[in-house]
Amino acid sequence: MSEAGTTTDVDTGDEAESDRQSFVGTGLERVEDHRILTGEAEYIHDVAPENALHMALVRSVHPHARIVDVDTSAAEDHPDCALVLTGEDVQADYQPMPCGLEGFEEWSLAVEKVRYVGEPVVAVFAPDRYAAEDLVDLVDVEYEQLDPVVDAMAAREDETVVHEDVGTNVPDGETLEFGDVEEAFEAADNVIEREYSWGRISGVPLETAGVVAEYDTDRDAFDIDCNIQLHTLVDDTVYEALGYPPEKVNLEVPADVGGSFGTKIAIHRYCALASMASQQLDGRPVTFVEDRVENLQGGDMHSSDREYRVRLAYDDDGTIRGLDTWFVDDFGAFPRYPVNQALKPLSVVNNAYDIENVRYDYELVMTNKTSQTAYRGFGVPAHIHAVEMVVDEAAAELGVSREDFRRLNLIQPDQLPYRLPTHNVYDSGDFPAALDRIEEIVDERERCEGGLLDPEVVAAKREEGKYRGVSHTVHIEPGVSGSDWTDRQRTDRETLADRDREDVAELPEHFRIALDEDGTVQASLATDTSGQGHQTLVTQLLADGLEVLPSDVEVGYLDSVTAPTEYGTAASRMAVMLSGATEGAAERLRENCRRLAAEAAFDCAVEDVVYRDGGVEHRETGDRLDFAALADLDADRDERLTRVSYDYDHPATQVEDFDEALTSKYPVYPTAAFAANAPIVEVDVHTGEVEVLKFYTLRDCGTMLNPTIVEGQAHGGLAQGVGAALMEEFQYDDEGQPQAITMFDYLLPSTKNMPDVEMEHTETPSPFTETGAKGTGEGGMIDGPAAVASSINDALAEFDFVTDQIPMTPHRVRQRLRDADGGD
Repeated sequence: MSEAGTTTDVDTGDEAESDRQSFVGTGLERVEDHRILTGEAEYIHDVAPENALHMALVRSVHPHARIVDVDTSAAEDHPDCALVLTGEDVQADYQPMPCGLEGFEEWSLAVEKVRYVGEPVVAVFAPDRYAAEDLVDLVDVEYEQLDPVVDAMAAREDETVVHEDVGTNVPDGETLEFGDVEEAFEAADNVIEREYSWGRISGVPLETAGVVAEYDTDRDAFDIDCNIQLHTLVDDTVYEALGYPPEKVNLEVPADVGGSFGTKIAIHRYCALASMASQQLDGRPVTFVEDRVENLQGGDMHSSDREYRVRLAYDDDGTIRGLDTWFVDDFGAFPRYPVNQALKPLSVVNNAYDIENVRYDYELVMTNKTSQTAYRGFGVPAHIHAVEMVVDEAAAELGVSREDFRRLNLIQPDQLPYRLPTHNVYDSGDFPAALDRIEEIVDERERCEGGLLDPEVVAAKREEGKYRGVSHTVHIEPGVSGSDWTDRQRTDRETLADRDREDVAELPEHFRIALDEDGTVQASLATDTSGQGHQTLVTQLLADGLEVLPSDVEVGYLDSVTAPTEYGTAASRMAVMLSGATEGAAERLRENCRRLAAEAAFDCAVEDVVYRDGGVEHRETGDRLDFAALADLDADRDERLTRVSYDYDHPATQVEDFDEALTSKYPVYPTAAFAANAPIVEVDVHTGEVEVLKFYTLRDCGTMLNPTIVEGQAHGGLAQGVGAALMEEFQYDDEGQPQAITMFDYLLPSTKNMPDVEMEHTETPSPFTETGAKGTGEGGMIDGPAAVASSINDALAEFDFVTDQIPMTPHRVRQRLRDADGGD
């Protein structure tokens, strides 16, 4: 394994190799950026076939109502109308969309009943979007309004049931215990119990959902260009809705997607509806792009909405003995990926603390809100916030500093790899050293004359009613989710008891390389992208693995029919899986080139051929074939040796320590990236406004394949974390009406309120992965909110203030300060 940014050796068949400078580990500029910055990038919005029809949707204005009548006659009579689809039309010719729990049936258009504001009821199609929107106004839908249920805690009483055929608003839940929880709480010197809330937030990507669908009448198949995330994994949500086999429904995602963060996993409704319309119109292409109101109101892109009750057992010396978490998660009208989202926090259930006894209890609840989907961290940020807040409160109860309380309970480096009580394993790291270092940085730079935490400055600011504070926290980012546990969630425990290690079926990362006739290396990814820089990573890795220049490598993407089913871009996965697949494919191609030259050119043993600098040489004669010559040599052969594919297995499948988790209900995330954070905040007690003055962070994602990409991911994640902590929320009123349907209502961080980020890195390579890399795609959003919340607690410590709700908006700060002051 080579260290980042240093020289590297590859297996070339030559015993005496010369070192080459490695591209991996350097901040190579992203190859994607040139086309993006020059306007050459093509997004799904730029795909515009001639004669394409545009779709617009009639959406429900009620959160809960029966559909009494749908009158589309006026729209159908309009000369611009090409087609109208209702729920009854869809039900007659197609299938319901897959749901995340058994017993639920959801159609692409509402049938008989609407269950949230924004739910699509009718689809209309016209030559342009303006005409289609006019047709929407001509459709008359008669409703019988029903009482909505909006509050998740109240929904548990089942007085108003969202799905009568399911019979309850709590379709799933479970209590999981690890260790002797009761004994731990009974024996502990202290037990603290608190409640916390996590509001609905989301990624709100710059590019909304989009699709262009075309039905091929000759092939009886669909070609769908779209910006869906995980196109080879979730394509079943489209082909099952259409009632077709997967090979007949081809999803293709462009190389450039304007963000997703998980939210575009659930855009299958649009793909299905556009495809249905194209089929009904004998193959005429159909396009749809979500507008911003649709995206915010009813785009199926909200995320975790939780109420927590947390208990912590600890001794007088500060040692934590047990953790007990219970939460209610409001999934809205339909379950998308509920069990996955509810159980992912098990992979970091005790965060960076050494806690042996854990209870994890949850309830999934249906309400009359838009459905949840994935968002960066997939349920983990809310859990980390709840754990860190109860740790803050326990430290305050003991009268010790937060840092000392944390330091006492952190997992020590000699305990790594560390097995959690929930059977996941943290691979590597030094959490106490990270905490010490972040404290040292803040003390040196800010607790000095003129610093943000200069005691004189802090005192002067307090005279103005502005309180400054900082807290030092450590957070784990679980990386590289496996696919098998998704199926295990839905399996009876009795059945799981009979499983063994051979029954685990993980999806590997598929990757292809081919040498072009001009000598360039053509690489093909089976996963899609959302802007993470996959093409750059592959370029660096292949440049090193094949000893060529980055300019000699071109990287593209496979569609859902060509590519095998794989997990794809999610769960801080691709740095590990893609680098493993790329290195494996490069090694295979090097060996194939040696074999090809030996068999078809040099007429010698493979051992007599040396791979060097993007070509092969005869060890004795020095004769050389470059990539172009090898491609030409291979062109007419039945077995094409210059075209290789490689499947990189999930790293946990090779590690015995994961066996118990892999054969039970528990999630497996074999890498533990981590961050030590210290955001410095200032709270105006008169207005309740919170400003993050500077965000100090120390981050470790194992081997950094490209430091520039790592830093970009971290900055973006922290921006989302600050937004989540202080301003972003999809609120609903008591009648079920969404209150954030424009950017005036759903507030995002900007240059105005995003602080300077001072970032350092350490590297503790993972022993489980091919390159030592760990996942880093969800950091910042996982750790940012809890870090900001803890610093607010420090700033307002004299008021016994706790950031018990996310986001902690100004009016909530003021309300809690008034409560602490007796209502004054």
